[in-house]
Amino acid sequence: MNLKTAVGREKAVQTIDVHKEWTNCVVTFWVMSRFVHFLGASRDCADFRDPTAVFRMKHVFHTWMRWISSLGFILALGSCVSFEEILDMGCAVGDVTPHKAVVWVKTEGPLEVNILYTTDPLWTTHQETFVISTSAERNFTAHIPLVNLTPQTQYFYRMLVSGNKPGPICQFNTAPPMDVAAPVTFVIGGDTRKSFRPFSIMEFMRAAQPDFFIYLGDTIYADKGRTARTLSDYWNKYKENRDRFAQRLLASTSLVVLWDDHEVDNDFTMTHRRLPIGRQAFFDNWPIRPSTQDPYRLYRSFKWGKGVEVFLLDCRQYRDPQAQTMLGLEQKQWLLEQLAASSATFKFIVSSVPFSDPRDDKWGEFPEERDDILTNIQENKVTGVIFLAGDVHHAAVSRMPHDPAVREFIFGPLAAPMNYKVSGRESRFDFFHEDSQNYGKITVQPDGPNPSVRVEWFDVTNVLLHQLTVNDDHDYQSTPQ
Repeated sequence: MNLKTAVGREKAVQTIDVHKEWTNCVVTFWVMSRFVHFLGASRDCADFRDPTAVFRMKHVFHTWMRWISSLGFILALGSCVSFEEILDMGCAVGDVTPHKAVVWVKTEGPLEVNILYTTDPLWTTHQETFVISTSAERNFTAHIPLVNLTPQTQYFYRMLVSGNKPGPICQFNTAPPMDVAAPVTFVIGGDTRKSFRPFSIMEFMRAAQPDFFIYLGDTIYADKGRTARTLSDYWNKYKENRDRFAQRLLASTSLVVLWDDHEVDNDFTMTHRRLPIGRQAFFDNWPIRPSTQDPYRLYRSFKWGKGVEVFLLDCRQYRDPQAQTMLGLEQKQWLLEQLAASSATFKFIVSSVPFSDPRDDKWGEFPEERDDILTNIQENKVTGVIFLAGDVHHAAVSRMPHDPAVREFIFGPLAAPMNYKVSGRESRFDFFHEDSQNYGKITVQPDGPNPSVRVEWFDVTNVLLHQLTVNDDHDYQSTPQ
């Protein structure tokens, strides 16, 4: 099935209520009746001494095989009670380490669920998690931990509800051991607005077979269309955005997600009255491992072998324009200490808004804090630092104001309007693209005499827009397209 066909099918799913479970029941009954009919016909023409009977028997056999194939196809779609009635928004797994992962599921009502998981694609053996009950208090979502996993291994998992067949099979890869310099490929992007469904660009992201997906924020637009004001409103925004392309991507790899402003309201800061319910809805709808120190904490880091450590910043809930801070004192101190302690070859700082953007609501509104972070990295000789960002609805390679030798890589939007506020003629840009939605693909080769990172930008039709290679000494080698 090509992408054009897939997009058309997705649009049909979004606009037509097909009642396919009842259709499956009717068709299955009809196929079974035809099967019985042909069994009878086989008996009637079983006289092999008659050549015409042999011809009729061959005709019956081939027709019978076609009906058997039809029957298998129908049964593969599901029984009269589809699992889609139980599993509401697909599956997702996130915050993966060498030995742990968090599986997220949502059911259509209060149910007891657990996860089956295995490294065997044939499912000859598997393990099971404990059973957890979904409830209306969390919109029937569940976060189920997987533990004691094997590093650098492909896992398959599916949800089980008592009295029902297991759900669709999803998959992910565990991180390599901390002392292994393994190659890494991940995709990155943010900004997905409901009115831009279907999110067909995610099919190309899935086809890249990434080790993980970094979702750069603005995973919903709570302030567009019917503005979300209650917790239920926010929950519904996430359900609207989980289209079939998003579900397919999330079912194929692990996720690392952070938020930006539209998960609550445009350009919100720490004093916004709906911050608590927007944050609750965000936690309810993504596979995030809660911090043992602070249940509301979103900033965190993770390692992917010896070569990669990723630092995810929360640029919203501690933002205080009066105190001139975006991160807050505690998060800023955490970032500087963790960077200094990191032994990874490449250290990716992921910010929902760009460090290099001089405007309000970006790091340009907090120049002292921004410059303090950049100066600290420089003075402490922290090597291999790479900045990744989204939010601004254009793709770019942008020079840092404090140190023009350092570049920031900006991605997106995945599915939202393009930029109309920034000019690509600004001197800070080495590359600028505002003509189409886009995503990033990052490939890390941490081993050998010349460790490197290849950064690529692809548009909504998967055409390569730009690529460059970064060495650990910030030698940028750009390849024009």
